[in-house]
Amino acid sequence: MDSVPKLHDATLESFTLHWGEGAVLVRLSTGVNGTGVVTLEASGVIRAVCPRVFPWGPSDSVNEVKLEQVANGRLLSIAMQSGDVLEVSCREVSVRQDAE
Repeated sequence: MDSVPKLHDATLESFTLHWGEGAVLVRLSTGVNGTGVVTLEASGVIRAVCPRVFPWGPSDSVNEVKLEQVANGRLLSIAMQSGDVLEVSCREVSVRQDAE
């Protein structure tokens, strides 16, 4: 996949690393009262960084999601409205959108 949907103001529900599989699943709620869910699945993960320092104050809302091509694969970056930036270096990223 070359891009991700616009996820500004989505709520980060979970960031799960499946160590043995080398996969990260990021679940984001995109609608009101939990309706609409986007799952970002990174495969071939070689590095996952998930700070929760809140330099701008507590928030579980997304500011921006970026997917970039880098020398050894892909870099998925999730900038939170808390000021934290989650990063996943991986081989590939897929997006699944579900309506709940």
